[in-house]
Amino acid sequence: MQRHIPVTGWPEQGIEFVLPTSGWHGFTTPPLAVADPCVVAFCHVLSQRLLSLGRAWPDLMALGFWLRPAALQAHLPAYAARSPLGLTLHLVPSNVPTLGVFSWLMALLAGNSAIVRLSRRQDAVQQQLLAVCADLLARPEWQPIADRVRFIRYGHDEAITAALSARCDLRVVWGGDATVNAIRAIPLPPRARELVFPDRRSLAVLDAAGWRALDEAGRQRQMTALAQDISQFNQQACASPTTLVWLGEWQGHERGELLAALAAPFAFAPANGMARLVNSQLALATAEAQTQTTAGTLSLLQAAALQPQVMVGGGVLLERHYPDMDAWLADGDQVQTCVCVGLSADAVAAVLRQYSATRIDRLVAPGQALAFDWFWDGQDLLASMSRQTRVG
Repeated sequence: MQRHIPVTGWPEQGIEFVLPTSGWHGFTTPPLAVADPCVVAFCHVLSQRLLSLGRAWPDLMALGFWLRPAALQAHLPAYAARSPLGLTLHLVPSNVPTLGVFSWLMALLAGNSAIVRLSRRQDAVQQQLLAVCADLLARPEWQPIADRVRFIRYGHDEAITAALSARCDLRVVWGGDATVNAIRAIPLPPRARELVFPDRRSLAVLDAAGWRALDEAGRQRQMTALAQDISQFNQQACASPTTLVWLGEWQGHERGELLAALAAPFAFAPANGMARLVNSQLALATAEAQTQTTAGTLSLLQAAALQPQVMVGGGVLLERHYPDMDAWLADGDQVQTCVCVGLSADAVAAVLRQYSATRIDRLVAPGQALAFDWFWDGQDLLASMSRQTRVG
């Protein structure tokens, strides 16, 4: 029997308060200004703290780099005339440990207060990030920010989600299609907005002619960076390339060298071998893949369709081959992020405009697939988390 929680008060039963741990006491929802000086200063200090953690925490260093004052000031002035929405509710999965804080910071820079529901599966990276945030938010100078955020955990409880949704001005859902559909069935106030980020696929496009034009150092840099894009988060992030699109005629030794570099990160965890085996055999058994080959610790699948429903992880990659860029773009790909190897993102963008059936939301260089971005799934996050007042 469903448990009903009145919307006149904040729900408490069944909730674990992560940050701050004082429950709803002191939580306030009136927003700050877009790019409030206090928020910008807090981001600067948080950036310094994360960067100081060193290379042992690469994901946190990436977040710290994104929060640098120069990076914020290059972007925030364009939103100076906008106003916050109010209270934001963020529902985030466990596959990208930094996602909850990233989503909150975007809402915070737009002036909004936030409730962030974290996955109950805890991760060392996430715990370290929350510890840094908790230490900063305990200081008096950041009290206005601490009063406007709650990080919480709770189980699959529709009543709690409904109670929180009934009070928010924006609901942000990061998760798979099933999660998005389930949350969308929970009502929002009539004037509330919703941002959803469902299942997406990403790929890397590799151009043979452009690859040969690179010098040895350039090829090494691109191989190392692409290997990071593919292996980080064990291929579970929506921006992780899970398909290799080969353009032109690749020589056997060129292809072998590149695949060896991509396979290397998966050799360190023995469990990856079982994941590769299970995922590959499942793809073949369900006819989502036609054939399978191996390259070191990679399992390479030739898909039966353009958008196959293949489980990845542990080093499973799909492959497609085209004679040139036009043949690929004419196929009608629908992807979130495209990593451009051996060619520039600008070159792909220039040709992409001719193919309306192909949708690519992000074109990036190797090493940037999982970088934090102001635009996600084709949406301007700061604009979506704020409003514009028209004058005249």
